[in-house]
Amino acid sequence: MKRFLVVLVLLVSLFAFSETFLLSPKSMNNPYWFAVENGMKDAAEALGVEAIFDAPIEADAAEQAQKIQTYIIRGVDGIGISPNNPEAIKFVIQQALNRDIPVVTFDSDSPDSGRYVYLGTNNYNAGYAAGELMGQLIDQYKPDKTTLNFAILTGGLAAVNLNERIAGFKDAMEEYSQKTGKEIVYVADPFPCNDDTAVAVQVLTDVTRRYPNLDGWFTSGGWHLFAPVDTVIKALGGVEKAESLLTIGFDTLPPELELVKAGAWKGLVGQRPYDMGYLSLAVLYNMSKLGVDKTLQLLPKVTNEDGSVDYIIDTGVDIVTSENVDEFFEFATEVYTKR
Repeated sequence: MKRFLVVLVLLVSLFAFSETFLLSPKSMNNPYWFAVENGMKDAAEALGVEAIFDAPIEADAAEQAQKIQTYIIRGVDGIGISPNNPEAIKFVIQQALNRDIPVVTFDSDSPDSGRYVYLGTNNYNAGYAAGELMGQLIDQYKPDKTTLNFAILTGGLAAVNLNERIAGFKDAMEEYSQKTGKEIVYVADPFPCNDDTAVAVQVLTDVTRRYPNLDGWFTSGGWHLFAPVDTVIKALGGVEKAESLLTIGFDTLPPELELVKAGAWKGLVGQRPYDMGYLSLAVLYNMSKLGVDKTLQLLPKVTNEDGSVDYIIDTGVDIVTSENVDEFFEFATEVYTKR
């Protein structure tokens, strides 16, 4: 990754023409996207280009597609998308490509759409890391329990990134079960919140009440953790109940870190959304200037099982618990709140 980052930065001084690029997240009402936008803005300033961050206020696949189409008609020089629905976005991506507008995806992928690059978390590996962490928490907090009951909260049921995280989590938990002999039970299929903080909090509340023997939660995103600390603690059944639950979620926003500090949330798998925004714009810029093929030569590639080649930039993850939560505060405050 360092190699192509250096190359991308060096290319900044070679071109002086102003261009316009679009990054379209899933929604605009989720603080997670602030860090992506800030990374995009910093890259735009370094490159001397215009960068637009635009999406529906709330996650909506059809509205996202419509918004992107307006920028295709406008004739932007490159588009980055975090698809709400990988299937619903395919025709829009093809429209852009047919007009020679390069397209990448970030955070969430649409792998069969024709997009050139995916930038973001390896979501299966991140989910697997969450499962490994959950196994450590079981050993630490509930070593004598032989059967453990978990619930899973997700955003949209069709989101590829979230489903990959859930698959990774379950695989790690299955391996833990086989190794320890403990039975892992999921009380129901994943509960969707459609990327809505209020809905996510209500799901936590309802499910925790419905299953009094619940041992913990795995949440494939951090929607609920954007609510005030007291609200989340109440949703988990109060301070004592919250402290007894084994809870792991995604992202490392300041409110989430506050919950870990308060002991009401056990662990976080932090993505690197700032890097997603910065790198997405840098890749699109170089595709516009150098061409797609030359840019792809600079990027990491993976070979699929069928022998085809894909281009994926894994931005990595951070594991946060009470032991290292203080380390993340300063950086998180900067990248998630600067506007």
